[in-house]
Amino acid sequence: SIHLRTSVHNRFIEGACHSASDIGFPGDQLNRTDARTATSLKEGKRMDIKTYSRIPHDIGNPHEEPWAQTNAYILHDTAEWRDLNLKFVLSCWRDYILIVEKKYDRESALKILAYFYKQSETIVRNALSEWDIDEDGMIENSGIADQTYDVWTMSGTSAYCGSLWLAALSCVSYMAEELGKDGSSLYFEDVLARAKEAFVKKLWNGRYFKFDESSSNDGVIMADQLCGIWFLTMMNQEELLSEKQITSALKSIYAHNVKEFAFGEMGPVNGIYEDGSVDISSIQSEEVWTGIGYSLASFMIAKGKRNEGFDTARGMFEKCWNRLGLQYQTPEAIYEEKYYRAIGYMRPLAIWAIQHALEMRTI
Repeated sequence: SIHLRTSVHNRFIEGACHSASDIGFPGDQLNRTDARTATSLKEGKRMDIKTYSRIPHDIGNPHEEPWAQTNAYILHDTAEWRDLNLKFVLSCWRDYILIVEKKYDRESALKILAYFYKQSETIVRNALSEWDIDEDGMIENSGIADQTYDVWTMSGTSAYCGSLWLAALSCVSYMAEELGKDGSSLYFEDVLARAKEAFVKKLWNGRYFKFDESSSNDGVIMADQLCGIWFLTMMNQEELLSEKQITSALKSIYAHNVKEFAFGEMGPVNGIYEDGSVDISSIQSEEVWTGIGYSLASFMIAKGKRNEGFDTARGMFEKCWNRLGLQYQTPEAIYEEKYYRAIGYMRPLAIWAIQHALEMRTI
């Protein structure tokens, strides 16, 4: 959620300030390592539980030792997830401009930002060196489900991870500029320019951004294709892509993912073809993720598409509250018929982004 008013988050920021002052911040997980090994359930690959300079997937299992032993999730090696670390970079810049700048004096705020930047720069430089295979400034997926859609395979440049990469480059450049690191800021701006050119060239088809570069996914419209651009919009930052491209993509998603699925009464299905047939290549492509639906609704509202945004959100609300009886156990995913998955999930808290979008439109 864009609104972060919890005491936990305030303690994180205060801890960052201490860390910047060399007091030490025990909540910093990025550079922790855990040399214990496990076998990933999906690929059957031996992996370290926690890799250096990677954000953990989770903070641990209550049956073990949370905080000290992280990454209880072992379906994949999340050190290779393209989106997880990038979202941390976006969160750092978001927290700085929406919380830190307003709460702290200038000197303290810059100390916190310096801490954020140090972690973010490490993440971005590592991603560039390890995941930009063709050296065009844009990262590529590895042909497995190497992101939060953890059974939905992406190959080459993907709209979802690619848009997050563009946003992360933009945010780390902003951080460097704010800290007076002009050389680094210009470097990341140059990478961003090349990455944006590659992203558009590889994926833009004149109506929306293609799911990825693979021929097997040709024609799939992903509801979450502009996740990174949504994040920038919620921060009131430059959106990087043209207004025409963003508007056209949202129009396509509303017309197909929302209105052509379940008679337009359930919110956006994750993946659908232009002919109205649902992508059934994985269970996640045929699901509606409530959190994604609410974030998409907020994106539409922020872009002046108020009716479309509330219509998108209405479908999920009606399904969860009035038909499934899950008023206080909102699931991660719902299916067109009979099933839902993962009740009490955190992603639906993105509903607060709708409130944020409404407030943005009235300022």
